[in-house]
Amino acid sequence: MKNITLTTLLLFITITTFSQTATTYFSPVASPPGTVIQNVGMTKISINYSSPGVKGREVFGKLVPYDQIWRAGANSPTKITFSTSVKIGDKILRAGEYSIAVTPRSEGEWTVDFNSAGKYPFAYMTDGKIDMEAYNKDLAQSINVQPRLFSEDNFERLFYSINANDNKVARVFMIWSNASVEFQVDTMPEKHLENFAKTLN
Repeated sequence: MKNITLTTLLLFITITTFSQTATTYFSPVASPPGTVIQNVGMTKISINYSSPGVKGREVFGKLVPYDQIWRAGANSPTKITFSTSVKIGDKILRAGEYSIAVTPRSEGEWTVDFNSAGKYPFAYMTDGKIDMEAYNKDLAQSINVQPRLFSEDNFERLFYSINANDNKVARVFMIWSNASVEFQVDTMPEKHLENFAKTLN
């Protein structure tokens, strides 16, 4: 009888533990991960991010304060990867991985930063503030863009999109709530073809 009782108890503990573990692993996450990949010219561009939801909240200006650097996603840093060197604004970025951060503003242009260390802004916090000197040391590029704002919250989930456009200059979009931000990535296919041709000589 004792053996039966012990066996039943062990079975109950095993089932309970499995159920708790399964719940932990299979419960939907609040900000599910997302990935977008696009070949443009001779370059593969990919973005890995987490997708927070609006959930009835006022996003820009409240949840995401104006005039503060934001990780442009949730959870882990939002990262963009280029398989070749590319040109963004007036700078050439080497092939590799960069984290994206955005500074929204109530008026005028928003700022998009590309961090060469793949870190998000919180990694530079000191005494409750971002150490801008350390942050800027890892800044590969910073550009200002004009956001497109909508009158209503049209987009529940944050997402990124890459448009191959003319197959030379990609158009990259971040869209969430009532805002859309776009930046362009020149994949410089002619330059890469020229460099490739030189290797054949």
